[in-house]
Amino acid sequence: MNHWTIRKRILASFTFILLVMALMGVVAYNRLSSIERETTLMLKDALPGLNHSTSIRGAWGEIYVLAWETVKATSDGQRHGYQQQVAEVRQRLDRFEQQYETTITRDNDRATFSQYKAAKARYDQVALPLLQAASWKGNDSAETLLRGDANQAWQDVRKLAQSMVDDNNAVNERAAHGINAAVSSAKIGIEVALLVALAAAVICGYLLLRAITVPMRSIVGLLAGIRGGDLRQRMALGRGDEFQDVEEGFNQMTGELTSLVGQAQRSAIQVTTSVNEIAATARQQQATATETAATTTQIGATSREISATARDLVRTINEVSNAAEQTAGLAGTGQVGLSRMEATMQHVMDAAGSVNAKLATLNERAGNINQVVTTIAKVADQTNLLSLNAAIEAEKAGEYGRGFSVVATEIRRLADQTAVATYDIEQMVREIQSAVAAGVMGMDKFSEEVRRGMSDVTQVGDQLSQIIGQVQSLAPRVQMVNEGMQAQAGGAEQINQALMQLSEAAQQTVESLRQSGQAIDELTLVANELRSGVSRFKV
Repeated sequence: MNHWTIRKRILASFTFILLVMALMGVVAYNRLSSIERETTLMLKDALPGLNHSTSIRGAWGEIYVLAWETVKATSDGQRHGYQQQVAEVRQRLDRFEQQYETTITRDNDRATFSQYKAAKARYDQVALPLLQAASWKGNDSAETLLRGDANQAWQDVRKLAQSMVDDNNAVNERAAHGINAAVSSAKIGIEVALLVALAAAVICGYLLLRAITVPMRSIVGLLAGIRGGDLRQRMALGRGDEFQDVEEGFNQMTGELTSLVGQAQRSAIQVTTSVNEIAATARQQQATATETAATTTQIGATSREISATARDLVRTINEVSNAAEQTAGLAGTGQVGLSRMEATMQHVMDAAGSVNAKLATLNERAGNINQVVTTIAKVADQTNLLSLNAAIEAEKAGEYGRGFSVVATEIRRLADQTAVATYDIEQMVREIQSAVAAGVMGMDKFSEEVRRGMSDVTQVGDQLSQIIGQVQSLAPRVQMVNEGMQAQAGGAEQINQALMQLSEAAQQTVESLRQSGQAIDELTLVANELRSGVSRFKV
């Protein structure tokens, strides 16, 4: 077993434990199957048989009591009532017997039940004619019969029913004892199997632990020596399992590591020398690049000042050009607006003349309305006189002219209202004529102001035309100056960009040299660490 591999040992341990567990399962299964059989016997045979046999025994007790009550009955009515009760009990008894017969599975139980059926038949042959008779010649003979053959037959039936009860009760007790025995046996088997499995697990675990920890302690000791720098140690476990592969791989790795460390010690000295030479060259290049960057920065500052001045001049010329264009645009817009204003004022003058004509027509219509109102006032006065004359004539007519008097009064009232309304209309017409006259005067004044405004607008339009001509002649000159300044600004910007690129290149060169210096310093540090690190190994 010492030459077994770790894998085989683990598989053997788990296989043994699983076999013990499987054996425990088989034992438990057999015990549980026995319990299941005993339980099935109790549920399907013993318990139902005990229940039905007990019911049969109780029914025979009721039959015995009712038989004596029937015999001792003093009237036919009482006897008939007891006979009906006996018939009901017999029906229940038959049902109990049928149910009991379905639960019979054992031969002795079937033989006892057959004897019970024969005894019941003998009892029915002796007692039923007596119990079902309508009347008896005398109760003494019936009691004698019940105390004799019928009682003996009932005792036989009762004894066999009790035998069925005892038999089923004994079966129940045997099944219960069998279940208890199976449970106890299962518990003992499971406990023994668990103890065996636990002992096997402990033993196998100890053996596996020992098979792993012993070589691991040797490996840890070797690793501690190698960590201290001694590469001359080799592993010698002398095992035939997986640790043999570990031993071969470890020894091969140690040999290769020894050769690698020796080569690293030789290379560390060469790297240190080369790094020192590269560091000196890099420092010289960094100083030269720093001077170049400073010179480029000064030239760039001067170029930026020139470019800024050119941009300011270009911006100023652009502002002047924009102002000239805006002035020309505003002047053109003003001229167009003045032309529109002149046309609008002409329309206003035409509209004012039209309004004056309309006001004259309105004044004329108001005069016509005034004449009509005067005519209406005269008609109202004449109507008032006529209504007054009519009222006088109605008074003269007496009773016959009373209705006409009322009409005349109403006409006179309407004539008065017409006169008042006519007066109001006349006043309003006069106010309209006054307002129209004032409007005509105002429109005349407005027309005069518009004519004067048109003259001023025409003069302003001529002046704006002169301004537009001067501004338009100035724009090409400003554009020429602007183009020249833009060309100078573009050249200065190109120079500035070229200097910025040169400055960035110089800065990048300085940064690269600085990073190279840092890398060289780090490389020097690494070379020193490598040299000091490999120097502690013993090869």
